[in-house]
Amino acid sequence: MMFRPLFLACIIHTPLPIAGWGSNNDDVDQSIFGMSLQRDWLSSDSIKMKVEGCVWGVVDDREDALCMEDESEDGATLWYQMANCRRAQVAYSVYASGSTSCNNKDFKESFVTTSGISNFASILGSYSYYSPITDDAVAEFPICDEDGNGYYMSVGCSSSGTFTIDRFLDAYCLEYYDTYDTLSDFNKLLSSDFKCFDGYDSTVDESYSYSMISYLLSDSSSCSEIDSPLCTTSSFVGSAGSSNALSSAGNRIANGLSLSLTNKIKYVIGGSMLIASLAMFIGILFTNRRKRRAMLQRKRQRKRRSRSKTNKTSRKPEGDDEDGVGGGVFA
Repeated sequence: MMFRPLFLACIIHTPLPIAGWGSNNDDVDQSIFGMSLQRDWLSSDSIKMKVEGCVWGVVDDREDALCMEDESEDGATLWYQMANCRRAQVAYSVYASGSTSCNNKDFKESFVTTSGISNFASILGSYSYYSPITDDAVAEFPICDEDGNGYYMSVGCSSSGTFTIDRFLDAYCLEYYDTYDTLSDFNKLLSSDFKCFDGYDSTVDESYSYSMISYLLSDSSSCSEIDSPLCTTSSFVGSAGSSNALSSAGNRIANGLSLSLTNKIKYVIGGSMLIASLAMFIGILFTNRRKRRAMLQRKRQRKRRSRSKTNKTSRKPEGDDEDGVGGGVFA
């Protein structure tokens, strides 16, 4: 019986066309890009962005991030170490409409950069008309540089989502030690000048493809509240994350409760169950102690009874026979 080699079906294939965001080529089948079909707001006349803060995120460009992968010339680095290189990233939200003012009805999506604060500043300085930050503003920010005292310094994120300069114990900046500088002036600049910053304006920019927001989005990835509390879950991301069978129920819950309120309810229910389990454990413990005490008391009572019987038997007269008649000795 003859068999045809199946591997030919894997080798022979038809290449698929590739298109970026905002492509107007009607010959391209954009159904393979999923999210791009939902980003029709890219053709809006006005697109603006708002900086939300600092997120500790994955780095795509590893060469300038001093990741562990760069030390593996012989291929000895483990795959999970190469895939988990994280640095301080910029989280921002995008608003778009005919003439947006960054209000809630114009919100489209949240993003996080993938090349760090330095590339963020470089894009703004190169492609926006009046950027408050440029390469010079972040040129002195260290990236895993030795401080001369046995520590390594790099840009980090605080618990409140602001940028900091932190000290680390290792050369790859994975073991946090303490915060060296809070960068208060830099964070104040981001929060004040990037509340609603122009990313694209059809009346000013020649085309969207050469606008600042176009270059910035190409260096970013989408994020939601699951990734960071600084990000906002868009309606499309929220609906795509649920299965078809539960989509209607999920939409009803999303309309009635925010994600933070849902989490609080989960914590309350979980805490109540934990307290109830602890109470049951303590109750069982005390019940067992009562049972053990009762058993010990019974044993003691039995021992006392057996001792009393033994004492009565030992006090019986020596000369008495089995019939109770004395057998004394007469002189």
